[in-house]
Amino acid sequence: MSQHFSVRASVCMALISFSSTSALAAGFQVNEHSANGLGRAMAGQAAMPENASVLATNPAAIGMFTTSHFSASVSFIDPNVDVNGQTTSSISTDAGPVIIASADASDDDIADTAIVPSFFYVRPLNDAWSVGVGGFTAYGLRSDYSDDFEALHFADTAEVKSFTLNPAVSYKVSDTLRVGFGLNLTYAEAEISSALPNSLTPVLGVPVANASVFKLEGDDIGYGWNAGIFWQPTATTNIGFSHRAETKLELDGEVSSALSADLNQAGSLDLNLAAITEIAIDQVLDAQWSIQASFVFTDWSAFQKLEANLANGEDFLIKEENFDDSWRGSLGVTYKLNDEYTLRAGYAYDDGVVTIENRSLSIPDTDRHWVTAGLTYAIDTDSSVDVAYAYINGREASINKTRGLGATGISSTMVGSQSATAHILSVQFNTQF
Repeated sequence: MSQHFSVRASVCMALISFSSTSALAAGFQVNEHSANGLGRAMAGQAAMPENASVLATNPAAIGMFTTSHFSASVSFIDPNVDVNGQTTSSISTDAGPVIIASADASDDDIADTAIVPSFFYVRPLNDAWSVGVGGFTAYGLRSDYSDDFEALHFADTAEVKSFTLNPAVSYKVSDTLRVGFGLNLTYAEAEISSALPNSLTPVLGVPVANASVFKLEGDDIGYGWNAGIFWQPTATTNIGFSHRAETKLELDGEVSSALSADLNQAGSLDLNLAAITEIAIDQVLDAQWSIQASFVFTDWSAFQKLEANLANGEDFLIKEENFDDSWRGSLGVTYKLNDEYTLRAGYAYDDGVVTIENRSLSIPDTDRHWVTAGLTYAIDTDSSVDVAYAYINGREASINKTRGLGATGISSTMVGSQSATAHILSVQFNTQF
């Protein structure tokens, strides 16, 4: 066990210090690996070997490059997540439950802005084999409620930071078919906490405002794999298929609570990062126009609950999550204006992972619409710059949650709604040599 951050955290911290954000895709998945891909809402990405960033979605496609390629990107994410609602708390008595507090539970801008970096390098070894390595974020979130939020016992702070190193290899089976395989080394750290809201502080006679109900911090390194197929059935059609396997993490750290001394001990949290499967197509129409499409399935049903495994052998249920599997469909168009400029646009629909009864304040999630645009400027024959913008509009979603406060006999219900929008700006540099 480690306290807050283990020694391995210090090794990776410089890489992931900017790699958390609000959950802008299903669950807490992050899609910002490529600026050129973002410009068309990531449509067709597994079938688009435009630059080295394709490694993140399909390792087989890196075999299409005849020279060494390097890409690096930075995405600036500005989310706006608001929660509006009402909490009602009651205590059990012999005569039945008695309401002891009722308060407005609304908060704005619970998600911070974030910067998400990535880098990729690929090179051919010979006519059949190519290798590469990528560094990027596939999962991350941060939600942080203000001190006067009246549902802090449901959620206060939730943060997941992760960074994945992904070495990969591609093999040319034939002139039209390539296969690829990669290994994933993922470092992640997480914090999740809840606190006593102002309306319940005097009821329980707690002298400290926002006393911690529960807090866990921990980190771990997990291992996984990804594989892909890149097929060219015709001279104008690319088809990509890729799968990134589930990564299982056991985040070792410390548990603490101001209300229950028994919880102040070392502990761990099992966190499963869902498997992702994509099928993509890129269809060239003529010398200037092409269209792209992707369908992505994410196995979020592997994420069912947050439970702390305490050092004394007991398990402490933080909350049931009960995620459902999700899908994402996207369509894009690419237009080659001239030798210097390439333009892109895209639309995506992102399916949420929870129902009303399972909606979480810690991990805000709902169905989302993506509208994106981007361009590539060719600096010369070897180097280019990609710029992309995305607007994400989340459907307003209802909240109806009930939870108890341990042995206090107090039960609270939160009824309300949440809404989310976001702006993303991504810039990427590409070069070959």
